[in-house]
Amino acid sequence: EKGVVCPEQIRWQERAIFFPTAVKQTEWDEIYWMFVFDRRDGSKLEAALNIGQTLFICLLLGIGAVTFSNDANKYVLQPIERMIANVDKIRNNPLAAMTIGDEESRKAEQGTQKSLARKFTHTHMAGVSTDEFARVRRSVTEGDGIRARLQRLLAPLGSLCSKQEKSDSDRQEDSMETVVLEKTIIKIGSLLALGFGEAGAEIIAQNMKGDNTSTLNAMVPGRNVDAIFGMCNLKNFTDITEVLKDEVMVFVNRITGITHGVIHEYFGSANHNIGGAFLLAWRLSGHSPKKRTKLADMALASLAKLTAHIGKSAQLAEYRTHAKLAKRLPNYRVRLGLSLHSGWAIEGAIGSEFKIDASYLSPSVIVATKLEATTKHYGVTIVFSDTMQRLLSDAVAAHGRQIDVVHVAQSRAIHKLYTLDLDDLALDVGKVPLNAQHKERFRARLEIRKRKAERWNDDFVMGDLFERDPDINRMRSKFTEEFFAKFQMAFLNYEAGEWDIARPLLEATRFFLSTEDGPSAALLRHMESHQDQAPEKWEGWRELPDDRAHGIV
Repeated sequence: EKGVVCPEQIRWQERAIFFPTAVKQTEWDEIYWMFVFDRRDGSKLEAALNIGQTLFICLLLGIGAVTFSNDANKYVLQPIERMIANVDKIRNNPLAAMTIGDEESRKAEQGTQKSLARKFTHTHMAGVSTDEFARVRRSVTEGDGIRARLQRLLAPLGSLCSKQEKSDSDRQEDSMETVVLEKTIIKIGSLLALGFGEAGAEIIAQNMKGDNTSTLNAMVPGRNVDAIFGMCNLKNFTDITEVLKDEVMVFVNRITGITHGVIHEYFGSANHNIGGAFLLAWRLSGHSPKKRTKLADMALASLAKLTAHIGKSAQLAEYRTHAKLAKRLPNYRVRLGLSLHSGWAIEGAIGSEFKIDASYLSPSVIVATKLEATTKHYGVTIVFSDTMQRLLSDAVAAHGRQIDVVHVAQSRAIHKLYTLDLDDLALDVGKVPLNAQHKERFRARLEIRKRKAERWNDDFVMGDLFERDPDINRMRSKFTEEFFAKFQMAFLNYEAGEWDIARPLLEATRFFLSTEDGPSAALLRHMESHQDQAPEKWEGWRELPDDRAHGIV
């Protein structure tokens, strides 16, 4: 290269020097041979390759660090953060554990839908028509029957889809200890909420807020709450238990599933049960007067819908033809006695360090139990007190019929008794339900949550439900305005002590309908016990009929 003195001005790594070594000393002294080669081009290439190598190693280390960080975040840090967030939610609102479980199920269902959609997309060219593919894609968007549609369409391609339900990464993620621990925390929280119920929410919250000790303190002081208390009692439970024996658990759980589901849908909570009796509660504390009225309306509506569900249940209808039950109880049908009463109660834990039950202690609970026992005396399904009647909206209260005025010793007060007339014999038995998969149960809970949100809205009028619901309308169809007018006239004369006028009117209403009217018969029996003459100091009320209560007393 011009201007370059070789080899002094060329760096040693840019030159290659060669000289002979197999020469004699005399030859070396006579002539000196040295060959210098310029290798700057090769040196430049080598430097560029070294730079590229260094950059590649840096890039590789960076990608490795990011990948490791993502895995650590995905499988360790994020699950721990979610666990902490879930524990905080349960600590602040123990009943939210059920919602957390539903949310996890929703995410799993969405993942399943996406996986099936991808499988269908990858196998579309294997024989599925374009039109059918488009219809399924619309089903994916609408979220209606995606699992059934895709499984039907992918049936010819089952060899491809059935062999790989989950990818390796999905299986690996499901088996991660942090994921298992996270799901376990959600399940434990759900079990606590399910076991303790609304009455035990304070026990869970108080113990989870105690950060200084791991000692369990179940004996949390109770608190005074206002609530609507309901009692649900299965009629002829003793006879049913003796006949069905070990099968009685299946029988009771079928009724329990219907009862709890309907009560929950109408913002109530099932507390505890003994045998065939269930204590129900709608907490009023913390709600405005308007919301209290709505809760009262929903409590009465829930008992009407519960009666309809029991009457229409195909599974329970099977017991009508049960040979042993028919022999013991001819013409047997599943019957419930239902009652509602509003008042105060102490909500808290009952028990010891060995076993506790979250429940309510109050004369109001006992009154609700006593009222349920009178359903047999009055021959009706539902009995509710005037404390409940005053909470109802005018539109819903108009459906109630006053049937008596009684003195209840437990409350030391005189109460007017009402009933909601229902004839469950007017209902047809529904279809036998298939065994619901977890996915379908989750969708059902979502639908219930939507209906609850709709009903809780201020624009929703509960009175319209009594007018529009086909089951309620059908059960009330035989009770005419003429019948109600005649009974009211008879009852007013009975209450005023004009029993000579009340008796023929009650005789007329007793068989005015296709079946005997229980309240009319009950009042006639009471008057007969006094020779159809009002007592000398009659004030329009009598002692609560002392029929034996079943279940919780």
